[in-house]
Amino acid sequence: PSERRLTWLNSSADWGAALPTPTYIERESHLCTASTLAAHGGITHWILVDRTLPPDARPILATAESLRKRTLVAGPEGQVYEAVSHGIGSVFCYPEYRGKGYASRMMTELGEVLRGWQGAESRDRREVVFSKLYSDIGRGFYGRHGWRPFPSGHVEFPAAVGAGEEGGKGAKRLLTKDLEELCEVDERMLRGLMERPRGDGKTRVAIPPDAEHFAWHRAREEFVTQALFGKVPEVRGALVGDVGNRVWAVWTRGFYGKKDEPAKNTLYILRLVVEGEMRGEKVDEEVLAGQLADVVGVARGEAREWGCGRVEVWNPSATVCGALEKVGGTKVEREKQGIASVMWYGKEGEEVEWLANEKYAWC
Repeated sequence: PSERRLTWLNSSADWGAALPTPTYIERESHLCTASTLAAHGGITHWILVDRTLPPDARPILATAESLRKRTLVAGPEGQVYEAVSHGIGSVFCYPEYRGKGYASRMMTELGEVLRGWQGAESRDRREVVFSKLYSDIGRGFYGRHGWRPFPSGHVEFPAAVGAGEEGGKGAKRLLTKDLEELCEVDERMLRGLMERPRGDGKTRVAIPPDAEHFAWHRAREEFVTQALFGKVPEVRGALVGDVGNRVWAVWTRGFYGKKDEPAKNTLYILRLVVEGEMRGEKVDEEVLAGQLADVVGVARGEAREWGCGRVEVWNPSATVCGALEKVGGTKVEREKQGIASVMWYGKEGEEVEWLANEKYAWC
């Protein structure tokens, strides 16, 4: 525990800008047990050290964390099964040890260790199918160590709105109590999408957009908003439309600056669901644009209220992207930050498609 605390202390200047250092350390400790995704062995902390030296008396050369993730896999014929993947985060090398190969050594070893880590937790085949991370240093370093970059774009909206742009009046505000049922509907549709053979020979994978993931993001968000604002948000998302033709979004507020530094803070759409599209139907882009205008309108209002300067929707489909652009969104291809990258542990040369590669799956 003391070495783990030291890793948080040393990374606080880089990642804890929104909070005083003691509060940042408290948050990191809190997140180890605050959600079922991380608790009971879900999160693992890794350090690169000289094994010949005793704990608490050895330099920590590099650090990382991994989160065990329930994962859906479908072969080319559409048979879906559950396995395990690991999300890698908090990769850090202390300034005095940079440029000496320690980060490379850690990632080389970690990639192999995770290949079999906690595979027994898999529901079906007891296997770990991949590890993933989100690079904030571009594609090169992690690509050279075996994590292949995947599409990493988003559509962005400023929180500020012009005259007549308010929107959101036709949307239902989603509260925490609304999310579990929507998650169950979403996962059923996602499984159905994966079960449909496409004849392209690809293996499809997805992190289920389940209540556990949203609870993990919510725990992060609530700790920070309580510290910054003395309260926690109530509105977790927005929904429009009738059953079968609904569009909904679930979001979180991410703080990388103080509450009076909105340019550094973002409201992230964790998951955006278009029911018709999830069923494989052709969606009218104009109608969808109207629905999204209401959903995004609520999100922008929440961003303004909570000191976030923008709203981001990660990796929307071509249809959704087009509709978002119709209502004022700007498409951005990320080159340095948040580059989704996967190390595949299946058959060599297997072509993999990552479905629902959205912000909820982050870390």
